[in-house]
Amino acid sequence: MNLCILTLFIFRDFENCLSCKPETKPAMKTERNTLKNVINHLFFTVILFVYTTLPILAQEIEGRITDEKNQPVPYATVYVREIKSGTTSNKDGLFHLNLANGTYHLTVRSMGYLQQNLEVEHTTDSMFLPIVMQVQEFELKEIKVFPGAEDPAYFIIRKAIAKAAFYRTKIKHYNADLYLKANFEFSNIPKIIQNQEMDDGRKFKEYFKENVTYVIESQNKITFDYPNHYEQKVISKKTSLTGIDEPPVMGLMTTSFYEERPADVISPLSATALRHYNFQYEGFITVGDFDVFKIRVSPKRKSDELVEGFIYIVDQLWCIYNLDFSSTFEFVDYRIKQQFENLGNENWLPVSHNITGNFGALGMRGTFYYGASVKYDSIVDNYTSGVVPDLYETSTDNEKPVQNVESEKTLELKKEVEKITAKEELSDSEVRKVARLNRKILKQQYKDSTISAPSFFSNYNIDENTDSLSEDIDWDTLRAIPLTPAELESYRRADSLRSIENASTDTLRSDAQRKRSFIKKVAFGDWNFYRDTLLRVRYSGLINTDNFDFNAVDGYKYKQILQFRFIPDSARYIYIDPEIGYAFNRKAWFGSLRMRFINIVGYGNQINLSGGKLSRDFKGENGIHPALNSISTWFFAENYMRLYETGFLKMNVSQKLNKNWNADLGLAYNHFYPLENNASYVLSDKKGFAPNLPGGLTEDSPSLQEQKSFAWSAGLEYYKRLRKPWLQESPFLFMGDFYRAKLTFKQGVDGVFSSVSDYSQVDFSFHQQANISPTTGIEWSLTAGYFFKADQLHFSEYKHFMTSEIPVALRPFTGTMQLLNDYEPASKEAYIHLSGEYRSEYILLRYLSLINRKTWSESLHLNYFSRDPSWENYWELGYSLNNLFFVGNVGFFTGIANGKFESVAVKFSIAIND
Repeated sequence: MNLCILTLFIFRDFENCLSCKPETKPAMKTERNTLKNVINHLFFTVILFVYTTLPILAQEIEGRITDEKNQPVPYATVYVREIKSGTTSNKDGLFHLNLANGTYHLTVRSMGYLQQNLEVEHTTDSMFLPIVMQVQEFELKEIKVFPGAEDPAYFIIRKAIAKAAFYRTKIKHYNADLYLKANFEFSNIPKIIQNQEMDDGRKFKEYFKENVTYVIESQNKITFDYPNHYEQKVISKKTSLTGIDEPPVMGLMTTSFYEERPADVISPLSATALRHYNFQYEGFITVGDFDVFKIRVSPKRKSDELVEGFIYIVDQLWCIYNLDFSSTFEFVDYRIKQQFENLGNENWLPVSHNITGNFGALGMRGTFYYGASVKYDSIVDNYTSGVVPDLYETSTDNEKPVQNVESEKTLELKKEVEKITAKEELSDSEVRKVARLNRKILKQQYKDSTISAPSFFSNYNIDENTDSLSEDIDWDTLRAIPLTPAELESYRRADSLRSIENASTDTLRSDAQRKRSFIKKVAFGDWNFYRDTLLRVRYSGLINTDNFDFNAVDGYKYKQILQFRFIPDSARYIYIDPEIGYAFNRKAWFGSLRMRFINIVGYGNQINLSGGKLSRDFKGENGIHPALNSISTWFFAENYMRLYETGFLKMNVSQKLNKNWNADLGLAYNHFYPLENNASYVLSDKKGFAPNLPGGLTEDSPSLQEQKSFAWSAGLEYYKRLRKPWLQESPFLFMGDFYRAKLTFKQGVDGVFSSVSDYSQVDFSFHQQANISPTTGIEWSLTAGYFFKADQLHFSEYKHFMTSEIPVALRPFTGTMQLLNDYEPASKEAYIHLSGEYRSEYILLRYLSLINRKTWSESLHLNYFSRDPSWENYWELGYSLNNLFFVGNVGFFTGIANGKFESVAVKFSIAIND
C-alpha cells in the first residue's frame, strides 16, 4: 500500500515559481507570472500527502488533552475504534468529534505519553471530555532480550527493512473521507515585496500582513486502487484568504517511508538506510498484544536528503507504529509526525498527520502547519499470504479484477524471501538480498500477467469542479480539528474584509482594478487574455521580454505574437498562431502564420500548416537558445548563432496508427537567402562579431547561396514506455523508462516550383532511458544516416547534431557534444553519432562530505561521432554534477580525435523548459 508522507518542494521549484507553464503540447511553454503566483507556490506547494477522514454526524464530543501539569498536549491522536476514524488535537490540545449517541472506545496517543484507552457513553447532543496524559517511561533494553552484541536497534531495523516491501504493497483498495486543515503566517515581509503590485492593481501588503494567521480547510473523498490509482473529489473548501483565488487542494503522492526515497529523502527503512543512518534502541512499551520498540534515527552526515528523530516499530510485525522526523529542505525546516493504527487484518494505516515548520528566503520568513483527520472505509487487503501481492488484470467491463496465477518462478522467489525473513537475526547483506528478491518477484509477476499489468506510474486524478463544491456545509459541525484562537480571528478578519469588498461604495474601485488588470495584460501579456468555452486567446504583450531579441545579423528585433486556441470539444483542438515583427538593423519585416489541427480529421491525426518569412538558425531546433545567443552577442561579442532567411510554406500530417506507432508525411517549400551581419559591437571598438558563416564554409559555398527548394519527407516512429513495477520510478533522477525509434526518408526534388534541391537522405535514430535501480539510470541514443545523393542542398538541409560550443548552455548535457564548433559536424554524406549517460546518486564527488549534503546526482558522459568521407573517430568523455539547487549542472569534458587528446573544458548547464 502507499501511505502518506510530507513532501516539501518550496524552493526546489523556485525557478518555476517565476513562470506559469500552460500546457499546449507535450513540451511546456514558459510564461512570466506575477509575485502572486510566487507566493501561492511558496506556501501551497508545501504539500501534506494524507489519507484522511471525517464522520459527518450530528452529535459532538469536544475535549481537551493535557499533561499532568495541565499543559496542553498538541497534535495528539484520538482514534475511535467503532468508526475507524481518527482526529487530532490542535496546538492548544483541543479536539472535536461528531458521533451519534452510543458507546465508543477511544484510543488517545501522543509520542512521549502513555496511551489512554477510554470507553465513552455518548447520550447527549454534546459533551466535554477532559483527558490527562501521563509521561511514558520506556523500559530499558535489558528487559527485552535481543541476540548479538551490537545495539538492538539494528536487529529491529533490519527486520523492518526486510518487511518494507510487504507493507508498501499491502492494500488493494480503500475509500476515505478527508478533512485537511493548513495555516501559515508571515513573521517578516520585506518592504520591496510589501509594495509589489498584484494583478488587480493592489499591493501585496493589502493581501498579506505580518503576524496574521491565514487558514485553509477542505473536505474531500478519496478512492485508492492498487498499485497507485487515486481519485480525489473535493467536496468543499473554506479559507480566510481574501481577494485572491483559493489555492488548489493538492493531490496525494504515492510514496511513503516504506519507499526507498520518499520525496527525495532517504527513508530509514530503505535498503540502503544502514549506509546513511545510525540507529539506537531506546526501549519498548507494551500496547495491547504488541510490544513497540522506540528507535532513535540519526543521520551519519548533514544532508537535506536525510531525516532525524524517532521511528517506532511493532514487534514481530515489523511495521511502523509511529514516526517523528525532522529535517531541512533548502530554506524550509520541517517536522513530520505520523501515527498508525491497526484497522483490522494487520492493516496498519496512518490515522494522524501533523507537519509543522518554518521557512525563510528573500527576506520573507514565516511558519506553517498541516493537520489531518482520518476515516477509512472498504479496506481490501492485497495479500492472503506471501510477501508481494499478485498483479491483477483489469477487465474491460468494470468487473472485479481477476487474479493472475503465479508461476513456479514467482513461488520459488517468495519461498526464498520467507526463508530469509524467518531467521531470528538478519545481516546487512541479507537485507539487501531481500530487497533484490522482492524486485525480482514483482518483475516475474509482471511477466506472468497474460493481459496487461496495471500501470505503476503515477495516476492521480483530482475532481475540483468549483460549480459542484458544497457551499452550505456547517463547518462548525464538520471540523475535525478545532480552530485555534488565531485561526478564529483569521476567519473573523476575512469576513470583515469580504463585507467591505462587497459594499456598494467599493464598486468603482473594483471597476478600476479590472481596468488596471486589463492594461497589465496588454502591456505584459497573458495566457488567458480572452477565454470562453470555445476560444482561448494568448497574447505576448507589448513589453513582454519574449518579444525582444538581438543578434549580429538582425540586430535589435521586436515582435508580436498571438495564439488562438479553438476547442470544438474535449478531444479536438485548432491552434492559429500569427506572428509579426521588425529587425531594426537589417531593416526588414518578418512574420509567420502557423496552424495546427488536432483530431479534426480523425482520432490521433494532426495537421500542421505554416508559412511566412523569417531569419533562422542553420541548425534549427538543434541550435543555440536565442536568449543565450543575445546575451553572448551583446555583452561579449560572441555571436555563436549563424542565420539565413527563408520564405516558406510547409505542411506536415501525422497519424497515430496505434498505441505505439506513429506515421508522418511532410511537404516543404523554401526560398533561401544568404544574410550578413548588420549590427556592430557597441561596448568596445576593439572587438567585432565573427562573419555570419557556419564553420567550415565560405561565402561562395553553393549551399549558402540564394536558392529555392522543394522537398518531401516520410517517417515512421515507434515509442514505448516501459513499465517496471519491480523498480519504482526514481524521484531522485526524474527519469522514466522508455525507448523511441524513428526512421525518416527525405527527398529534395529538382525542378518543382523552380526548386534546385537534388538529394535523398535516410535517417535512423534510437533513444532509450531506463532506471537500473531506484537511484541509478542510463540514457543513450544512436543517430545514423546516409545521403544516397547530395548533388545540391542548402546548408540548413544538411544533417546537424546536438552541440553546445558556448560555456553556459540552457540545455542538459545529455546527448550533446560539448567541445565541437556548433556547425562543423554537419554532414551531407554518411554519419553516425552515439551518446550515452550513466546517472547515479554516488559516483565520485558525492562521497565527499561537503558535496553529499544536498540532493544532487552525478553522471558519466560519452559521445562518439564520425562521418564520411574521412571517418575520423571523435570521442568526448565527461563527468557532471547535476541538479545543483535543482536548476543547474556543472560538467568537465575532454575531447579525443583519432586517439589523440584534443581539448578540455568546464561547462555549465541551466535547466529550463522550452
